[in-house]
Amino acid sequence: MKILVTGASGFVGSRLCAALVSAGHDVRAMTRNPDRYGGAGEPVAGDVHDAGSLGPALHGSDVAYYLVHSLSSADFVKTDAEAASNFGAAAADAGVNRIVYLGGLGADDDQLSPHLKSRRQVEGLLGQAGVPVTTLRAGIIVGHGGISWEMTRQLVEHLPAMVTPRWVSTKTQPIGIADVIRYLVGVLDTPETVGQTFEIGGPEVLEYREMMTRVASLEGRRRLIVPVPLLSPRLSSRWLSLVTDVDAATGRSLVDSMTNEVVVRDGRIRELIPFDPMGYDDAVLAALAERAADRAVSHDIIARRRKVVAATAVAGAGLLGASLSTEPGSRKFYALTLGVAGLWTVGGLSSGRLPLGDRRDVVVPVATGAAAFGAFYAAALAARRVPPLRRALVDVMQYANEGSERLVMTTALANGVAEEVFFRGAIYAAAGRQPVVRTTAAYTLATTTTRNPALVLASAVMGALFGLQRRATGGIQAPILTHVTWSALMLRFLPRLFRRPRVELNPRKARTSD
Repeated sequence: MKILVTGASGFVGSRLCAALVSAGHDVRAMTRNPDRYGGAGEPVAGDVHDAGSLGPALHGSDVAYYLVHSLSSADFVKTDAEAASNFGAAAADAGVNRIVYLGGLGADDDQLSPHLKSRRQVEGLLGQAGVPVTTLRAGIIVGHGGISWEMTRQLVEHLPAMVTPRWVSTKTQPIGIADVIRYLVGVLDTPETVGQTFEIGGPEVLEYREMMTRVASLEGRRRLIVPVPLLSPRLSSRWLSLVTDVDAATGRSLVDSMTNEVVVRDGRIRELIPFDPMGYDDAVLAALAERAADRAVSHDIIARRRKVVAATAVAGAGLLGASLSTEPGSRKFYALTLGVAGLWTVGGLSSGRLPLGDRRDVVVPVATGAAAFGAFYAAALAARRVPPLRRALVDVMQYANEGSERLVMTTALANGVAEEVFFRGAIYAAAGRQPVVRTTAAYTLATTTTRNPALVLASAVMGALFGLQRRATGGIQAPILTHVTWSALMLRFLPRLFRRPRVELNPRKARTSD
């Protein structure tokens, strides 16, 4: 069977693709970045928010799995509705026989949270164009990498005592990720599931408080949980964002949903796809074991990356200092500058895979570079009145004033790209926690070898900006575009402000010496 899986690189999608391939199906993994996809199945380009990209991705598919959502978006209800409408219409046009959707549990007669209401809305919109939809509704899915599970685990591991809102007493029916995949694959060979909605869950109904205490017990920890009824959802989400990796917007959506009981009320799926789902403790142990294995592999990768990064940083900083100790415009200067760029690039690329981020975002980074130049130009005008800063700027600008303008521009832009590959690419990936702070510090320290306070100050300011761009966009493309734009404008307009005064001979002394 030819199957398209959306969200193929996600928590559920990555596991589902592997299971479908193992079952002998022809799987196409839809992703916005097929060149970076490393999972099971054939990667195909597609974005549910880009209706034009869905037709080619869905072409020839018998079944399509819809596993995407936009919880981190401020207006996720509208965003998810538009995406579901796009996908349902495209699936109908492509002749897809069925869509399989993973939604959320919750009684229809309950006052559902915006998150769960959105999940219900998506169910209807996917089938609006006429393609039958099989919906599996689940509560918390326990597995390494799942947002709700990771939130639970991190709360237990990070806090010895928890002051919690009243949602800790809400009942839920968690299910292990392996069992979710088993149901998702099982519906393919079960004709009775076409166009139907089913509820899936594990064998136990638990309160969130009990879930956390059992995780603590399995990890050998003791945790005190004190519910506080007056703690609002907004405060809860802020609190979660401080002590877990869940951002405030996603945390708010999840907390709102935790006020709804999410338990299985219709167990028909157990008759159609009969097996015994694993208990909560077994699902937790499986998730912890997978995390431990993943961390062991990641540790080896990061250790190797850090060795390469450290060696490159030391050598590159030394070459950078040497390059600005040579004669301006000399062959040695250009050779050393290009050597620095080559070293940053080779070190960055050899350290491991580096993400580009959102490749469609070009205008904002270029505009940011132009704005940064404007700010620096204004600062330079002020710096001319401060003798130490003026001398420092004159010293560094002589390399632009006294060399070939074309060659200076070429080497500077090459170095700008190379620096982002290394600092916002390799060092950022190896930094672990606080990558923006650490990459900025490394970038600033590297320029101290030049002994030029103007360069050190500029690297601190721009390094922070580049680091924030890397975090916001998920890759190095935005910092590269901003860096080369800023560098090009700086080299085009700034050197004329800081020309070294020419030393002229006194005519009378010159005649005397003759």
